[in-house]
Amino acid sequence: MNKLPQHKASQYTDFGVHLRRIKSPASSHTPVTYAHQDDYYIFGLVEYGEGCGIIDFKEQHFSSGEVFLIRPGQVHRFISSANAEGWMLFADSSLLGGAEKCIFDDFSLFASSLLIDKRRQNELVQIVSILANRVDSITDKQTKTTARRLAETFIGIVAEAVQNINLQQTKHSRRQIEIVLSFRRLLAAHLATSRQPSYYASLLNISTVYLNETVKGVTGMNATSYIKNEAVLQAKRMLVHTDLAVKEISDRLGIADYAYFSRLFTQATGISPTLFRKRNLE
Repeated sequence: MNKLPQHKASQYTDFGVHLRRIKSPASSHTPVTYAHQDDYYIFGLVEYGEGCGIIDFKEQHFSSGEVFLIRPGQVHRFISSANAEGWMLFADSSLLGGAEKCIFDDFSLFASSLLIDKRRQNELVQIVSILANRVDSITDKQTKTTARRLAETFIGIVAEAVQNINLQQTKHSRRQIEIVLSFRRLLAAHLATSRQPSYYASLLNISTVYLNETVKGVTGMNATSYIKNEAVLQAKRMLVHTDLAVKEISDRLGIADYAYFSRLFTQATGISPTLFRKRNLE
């Protein structure tokens, strides 16, 4: 079985920046359609046309004037492009400051893309156009630094737009958002240890009732359902990204009862783990 490709920024450049042009299907530069997983951020800018992709196994549609964001670790692939043109900027996480990562984390709770205003769109196009003329022929330290700064400026403008959306649309307090983000980070690190909301409430120094109320208020599902969804998502990633047997995946998720894991996965997705793997590797 083939492992899902995982690309590292260093495979493209030694300074953490790569740029790819998005063009219509008639072009040889059409985005790849196989699923893969990256360890860096991807910022997509759609100048014209429409496209469709899958991010963490959910279908997403993109249209002219939109920016989409793929975070490290998310499995993604592009499945169609209707005369779409634009850019994809691949950026090592070191190019993002702590404030920007926080802005994008907040946004990821609610969406994967946003429509940006024309002024910012023009600014982003100008920056990537300059970067495109440099990125494939950079050899000396100073020009590498310039390329990184151009990428950082692009990311900063996207962060501005995302922050505006966050401020306009959020109906939740800063504390509620922080609790859910902390819960999500803890869940990613400790899922194999426990799938009980009380465990995470204890780590967060809040009551289980308050954790449930907060998670449900922000995400629409209670902590128990969110934990179950995270377990299924991690299972999906491992099914298409690794050669691990289904029982090994169950063990890695801390589910000793393989039969229970299969029932849990099938109930959530409508198909067995084995069939899910087969369909996503075809």
